[in-house]
Amino acid sequence: MTPGTGIGMSPQTPDSWRDLFSPCEPGNARAVVELHLVRRAGQPFLLLPPMPRLAAKSLALYPAQTGKARAAKLLLGLALRTGIKFRLEKVSLPVAADDSFAAFLTQTANLPPETLPPFAMLAGNPRTAGRRFVVMVFGASGEPAAVVKAGGHEAARRLVAREQAFLQAAPPQTSGVPQLRGTFHSPRAQAFATDFFAGHSPGLNEATPPAELLTSWVAANRLVTVKELDAWQQLASASSEGPLPKVVRELAGARFHPALAHGDFAPWNVKVWRGRWTFLDWERGVLAGLPGWDWFHFVIQPAVLVRREPTLKLLARLEQLLASDSFVRYARHAGISGAERALALAYLSHCTRVIKQTEGLDRVERLEHAARQRWFPIPG
Repeated sequence: MTPGTGIGMSPQTPDSWRDLFSPCEPGNARAVVELHLVRRAGQPFLLLPPMPRLAAKSLALYPAQTGKARAAKLLLGLALRTGIKFRLEKVSLPVAADDSFAAFLTQTANLPPETLPPFAMLAGNPRTAGRRFVVMVFGASGEPAAVVKAGGHEAARRLVAREQAFLQAAPPQTSGVPQLRGTFHSPRAQAFATDFFAGHSPGLNEATPPAELLTSWVAANRLVTVKELDAWQQLASASSEGPLPKVVRELAGARFHPALAHGDFAPWNVKVWRGRWTFLDWERGVLAGLPGWDWFHFVIQPAVLVRREPTLKLLARLEQLLASDSFVRYARHAGISGAERALALAYLSHCTRVIKQTEGLDRVERLEHAARQRWFPIPG
């Protein structure tokens, strides 16, 4: 999911999060769940249980990145923990006796079948095709028991299914990758559950990914030709009408050690707890990806989306990464020494031609052009 910028409330808009549950009139419900709703830009953003202590814990769902967003989250959490009156919109959710998604939440929380667990929900970016919802369910102790990711619309269901498939295929005990606890499928929704991971999302001033984690994702015992990798094939297909730079095209025949790749390796998709990093949101995850791309993403995307840095500063930041001792060691381990700049340019082309990110696309396009001009100028 993309980074948050602030908490606010605005006029009513459709609540598609309700589509995860079966339609039910209040008079026919086995339970009516009361929730507090926080909106962002008019859209449902956070749904919190009415119990202040649980609501405060629920804010762990929100990976605020900007100073404004972090301050808003801090103030809301303080108000909830201290009992300060904080006016939030109230909504009700009638739950039918045979609601299968509600039953999955109960099962995930390890509660008796007749019990509906308290829950909180974070809504994904409404501007992204396939908006997903992340649900935190609480157990009998009042502590977060698990997290469920769900999607109702067709595009969202495909993304949830893709992430589920990756988590099922990832080798057990892979550092930084959560394990599945359960899966759910119905005509209304696709969902899976993982453990709840305590911790915080690193802020901009502490956002340095652990080189040892990224290094551990490199399959140093085998080599692949770049043109065999899915990410490369996607890039080549998306470039049929606008040829890639020659130095990028020449990567097709190169052989590197492949790396397990997250695909959206960014601070807002990580939880850090006692020095251990766990990454969430694996819908773009692949077992064999291009080495270096996750690291480029981690450095570039916060600078583009949160700091909104100008092109030359972005380019300097990328060059600083490539020259750093930790990345030089990583490049040697992955077998990409000498191809780092070409791989970075290929990553930027993938962002602009394949991902076509909904935010910051113009900045990435300018960075791609500047990197190409500085690193690989056309003679004459």
